[in-house]
Amino acid sequence: MYFMQDGFRLLSGGILEKLLQKFTSNLFYSILTGVISTSLVQSSTITSLIVISFLSVELLTLVQGVGIIFGTNLGSTTTAWIISSLGVDVKISLYAMPLIVFGVVLRFAKSSAYKGLGNVLLGLGFIFLGIAYMKEGFDTLKDSIDIASYSIEGALGILVYIVIGIVVTVVIQSSAATLAIVITALNAGSIIYINALSLTIGANLGTTLTAILASLTSNENGKRVAFAYFVFNLVTAIIVTIFIHYISDFIDIFAPYLGISSDNYGMKLALFHTLFSIIGLLVLSPFVNKIVKLSERLIKKKVSSHSKPKYLLDANLTLPEAAIVSIKKEIINLYENCQRAMLHAINLHTTNLKTKKDLEVQISKEVTKINTDIDEIYQSNLKILYSEIIKYSSFAQENMTSSQQQKVGDLKRSAKLIVEVLKDTRDVQKNLNFYLRSRNNFIKNEYNMLRKELAAILIDINILNSTKDEIERLTQLEMLKSTIQANDLTNTAKTDKLIREGAIKATMATSLMNDSATIYSTQKKLVEMAAILFIDDSLIKEIGEHVNETQ
Repeated sequence: MYFMQDGFRLLSGGILEKLLQKFTSNLFYSILTGVISTSLVQSSTITSLIVISFLSVELLTLVQGVGIIFGTNLGSTTTAWIISSLGVDVKISLYAMPLIVFGVVLRFAKSSAYKGLGNVLLGLGFIFLGIAYMKEGFDTLKDSIDIASYSIEGALGILVYIVIGIVVTVVIQSSAATLAIVITALNAGSIIYINALSLTIGANLGTTLTAILASLTSNENGKRVAFAYFVFNLVTAIIVTIFIHYISDFIDIFAPYLGISSDNYGMKLALFHTLFSIIGLLVLSPFVNKIVKLSERLIKKKVSSHSKPKYLLDANLTLPEAAIVSIKKEIINLYENCQRAMLHAINLHTTNLKTKKDLEVQISKEVTKINTDIDEIYQSNLKILYSEIIKYSSFAQENMTSSQQQKVGDLKRSAKLIVEVLKDTRDVQKNLNFYLRSRNNFIKNEYNMLRKELAAILIDINILNSTKDEIERLTQLEMLKSTIQANDLTNTAKTDKLIREGAIKATMATSLMNDSATIYSTQKKLVEMAAILFIDDSLIKEIGEHVNETQ
């Protein structure tokens, strides 16, 4: 199962991630997406891990995530159907060795797609070989020891075998593997039918541990969806356990309509597994919002330190699309922290600074110095966060295609620019604080204007980030470029005029010229950073190609 999971991850090339993200507009589609994606990759583990990863970087809402997780339970039942049909009618050991051989050969290929195919073949080969060995083993045991004679009937037997199913699934970390063992043992007559049904209930409960373990390194939403997954299987297990004999009788009546013979207990077990998930969906789907609210009450959001990453989760490293979003969101987090420090460094309060009008109000007031040590902020908090981003990006790139690596390279460039603009602000902070207290109103006004221009572009970038329409974002970015260019020309002309008129001293003029150049450079870096973080690069490429065609 490990090889198959890893193989499907490499083969999907981000397709599964895109499927989970796009087709989840409502609860029904979320559940359906969970069913289809899990059926395709034959692993509820892969789907649940991706969902938890996506929730950690806020690509899915909690309701969408819970819907997908509910759907994975039904999707995972296809594994039982495949194993039960193969285990009875086909001598699968004949196919095991060729699959393993071709799987090993393909694993040495350079292409990740071929490696993925190799892992899938290797996984299938081991499953086929494992089932063949288990069947042989159970047949041998049956001849020497009658395991079925140790079966426990009644309510106690049901509970004991549920616990055994939980323990086995927790140990081998795969409900599909547990079901393979149960179906093989059942077909060999090593366990009785009712005990096999109980083991299946236990396997469904045990599989929730995978999601719970994965959620431990996730954020609050990851833990909440794991909790919902546990609630789904626990409530369904209680209902199915209470009515297990009625469900068993229903299967006996319904199975012939599906072409399942009365003595084909493996196929009946697969049908039971499917009914387990259908019952859970019918009972619990109407209560998804309540389950989500309960999970939010029980699992509170933690307030994290500015120096600790919020989105860089190890679970996302092997999922290129999720890793890219993790890196991007963490860099935006870095930018927001740097922006706050920059505004404080130029003596502007961030609490009521959302629009240009708010800025005008603050600029018009007498300057109140805000003690901000940028070096201290950088060394104690932001340097740690920046280092973690670079480290995480480097590891994430190992699992990426060349185009994905290029994206991460651009994102690392944006993080570097953020750190640079913070240091640029530190460089002008001393002169700014000095000249804002000057008795010379001309130099005071010029530094106030530099302060206003830097704050204005930070506000504009925030507005650009909140704009939904991609074309409008691109238009706003071009306007920003034009604005900073015009500001630079205006500032140069004004400085020259002030020198000629003797309004400021030569020492003041040199400081102003240097600081104006630094602010202009800072603004250009901020625009470049905004283009990487907030503009869709595929849109820029598309527009560029359109321009080339028209020329």
